[in-house]
Amino acid sequence: MTAAADLLAAPRQARLDLTSVQTTGLLLLTLLVLAVSVGPALTPYEAGEIACTPFERPSGQHPLGCNDVGQDLLTGVLAGGRISLAVGLVTALIATLIATLVAIGSAWRGGFADIITMRLVDAVMALPFLPLVVVLSAFFGASFTVQIGILCLVLWTQPVRELRAQALNLRRADYTDAARAMGGSGWHIATRHILPELTPLIVPQFVRIAHAAILTESALSFLGLGDPTAKSWGTILFHANARTAFLTDAWLWWILPPGLLIALSVLALALAGHGIGDRREDGTLPSTKRDGLAAARKTDAQFEAAGLSMAYGTRPALRNLSLDVLKGETLGLIGESGSGKSTVAMTALRLLPPAAQISSGSIWVGAADLLGVPPAAMRHIRGRRVALVPQAAMNALDPVRSVGWQIAEAVRVHGWSKQAAQARAAELMGLVELPVDRLGAYPHELSGGMRQRVAIAIALAAEPEVLIADEPTTGLDVLVQKNILDLIDALAARLDLTVLFISHDLPMIARRADRLTILQDGRVVETGRPADLAARRSHPHTAALFDAILPLTDDKRWQRPKPTGAPVVVVEDLSVIFNAGLAGRLRGAPVITALNDVSLKLHAGEVLGLVGGSGSGKTTLARCIAGLTSPTAGQVSVFGGAPRRGGLAAMIFQDPYQSMRAAMRVGDVVAEPLRIAGQSSVSAQAAVREALNSVGLPGDVGFLDRRLGSLSGGQRQRVAVARAIVPRPHILVADEPTSMLDQSLRADLLDLFEGLRADLGLAILFITHDLALARHFCDRIAVMRAGETVETGSADAIVRAPKHAYTHALIEAAAS
Repeated sequence: MTAAADLLAAPRQARLDLTSVQTTGLLLLTLLVLAVSVGPALTPYEAGEIACTPFERPSGQHPLGCNDVGQDLLTGVLAGGRISLAVGLVTALIATLIATLVAIGSAWRGGFADIITMRLVDAVMALPFLPLVVVLSAFFGASFTVQIGILCLVLWTQPVRELRAQALNLRRADYTDAARAMGGSGWHIATRHILPELTPLIVPQFVRIAHAAILTESALSFLGLGDPTAKSWGTILFHANARTAFLTDAWLWWILPPGLLIALSVLALALAGHGIGDRREDGTLPSTKRDGLAAARKTDAQFEAAGLSMAYGTRPALRNLSLDVLKGETLGLIGESGSGKSTVAMTALRLLPPAAQISSGSIWVGAADLLGVPPAAMRHIRGRRVALVPQAAMNALDPVRSVGWQIAEAVRVHGWSKQAAQARAAELMGLVELPVDRLGAYPHELSGGMRQRVAIAIALAAEPEVLIADEPTTGLDVLVQKNILDLIDALAARLDLTVLFISHDLPMIARRADRLTILQDGRVVETGRPADLAARRSHPHTAALFDAILPLTDDKRWQRPKPTGAPVVVVEDLSVIFNAGLAGRLRGAPVITALNDVSLKLHAGEVLGLVGGSGSGKTTLARCIAGLTSPTAGQVSVFGGAPRRGGLAAMIFQDPYQSMRAAMRVGDVVAEPLRIAGQSSVSAQAAVREALNSVGLPGDVGFLDRRLGSLSGGQRQRVAVARAIVPRPHILVADEPTSMLDQSLRADLLDLFEGLRADLGLAILFITHDLALARHFCDRIAVMRAGETVETGSADAIVRAPKHAYTHALIEAAAS
């Protein structure tokens, strides 16, 4: 098998990073296991052999002395450790396995099975632990096999609750839905996606159970509920107590050693499990400093990067980059994915991952070189002088904290009092045009546009001089996008902000920025005013970016004959209502009508565009066609039958950060639908490489082995597209497939879709908020609002002669 095939052969599980504390615990535990495994064979006596005078004191021949019948205590302690550690580790293994299987199964099945399982767990946990174990041990007998069974029976319940809670979240994750859409079985999804993500939680549960089992076994044996004929640390203590060792100085060598070993084993397990659930991701060290030479300030700009060079390991990311932003100016930083746009922002804030090395250059804000200040000073600068609006607000906001708490936190970290911070949070809500009564809301309760406004409020909380907006409108519909851009423009003018606006959407930023800086491969290739660059286009890359723009009213780029024959997808009177059942009403969940009496048809070889704002029902309709969501009323027919996951249809999900696990390798992700279909790794190799190359990504071994977490947003989106097209489907459900792609790559991707459409007769349901893109690529467009189709027609007719007021509003927003 070739190296590339090896990379595709099997998924790698989530990695556990060990700290020095955990390493110490594992080392102690290993030494204990080795001592009790090998030690008895190295001593000259058998555990039950009469080898010395009763109560003989420690000597060179008997380092721990002898017990009351003349048995060597060192041999007994070592032999007893076998049973004590075996009980703990075997119990932990069995109970953790049971808990993991029950948790995943309960979360996956849901419904009545989940309710019954959790009530059983509640019933067991309601019983007092130690009395229950004592009663069961007394009833069933004193063998260690019975003891392990009793401990497993009692100790599996607590881990189930914790693992099930996380498994429920993973069950609802987009990457789980993506695997379902590919036709993945429950076993495939559990082993490939849920179990690897649960591993950092499973290991601490194992440690906790082993810890409890060793202590419980020792306690039961000490109380006489263990097997008195077998040696364990607990039975040694039992016999010592029964034979009055506590009343003589024999306790020093008879009682103290097994007691210390029990304590040491518990300590070793505690240290080994310390912090294992806290998985460390790349990028957690926000103090990256410059390794090489600083660069002198060349201008009096408010923000200036001078001679900046940095790399991720051996891979250059910025190459002698220089740019400046004048006070009160908005500079648009444009470039393809991987060109270094976001790296500039992360370098300025010193939030680069540990692998990043800044070899030279400086970033100046006023007279301060951000790469030269100490970490404490940099913490003071973040938020107060330079602030960041992140790319994906839902990922950037804490899901378990209210938005008001998070806005207030942005000033509390700079020394504001709690009362002043709360007042500032209320003020900022008004500043970003959000109702103050939503301060107590959580991120999932807000729309995408509202979450982005919260992210802007957090960035502005400490009144920064420079605002870095990193793709703040990516994935938002055109109306929300316009509102966010208008808000940033208004705030910049009102607060005299200096704005570095990072984007891949050249038409959008060209209408808003004072100047543009074009990046390619970490280098600045051209800077100037948008109109000048559009007219001059002196650099080939600049020309390529402007040539890739698709004006809303120009001649259609993709022209196709009208499709003939029966439709391959028929949607009739489709309605989807969430929380409509009795269970939802009992828990007070609001009834949400996601789709209301929607009908449409899609023919082979046709491209149907779905356009509409957030919450209009576009994604719900796509999920119904892909077989991921069941309708409340109406029906969906795919090739004359019910929707079937995998095979004929493939789905591209909107958010590549959520639809693919960051810990997976690129090769594993793209090959997954082929593995689900039963294709071998060797035969999948060529298809994976071809799919990656077709979306503008390399198919070499190095890239196949890269983790998704190391890729940019645009690169992740291209991997998602490659995964969708690799099985060569007949229907492609594309949910915002171009939202995170570069301007030039959008046209290339649509050319790819067009080639697949022509070769395979591929029917494409194309969801987008980009009306210009929809008008050029789609044959027909359906405009959706509030779960209904308000207008359907040919793409030309919809854009040139819209009939509905909402369609008018979308077109005006796209042109502004």
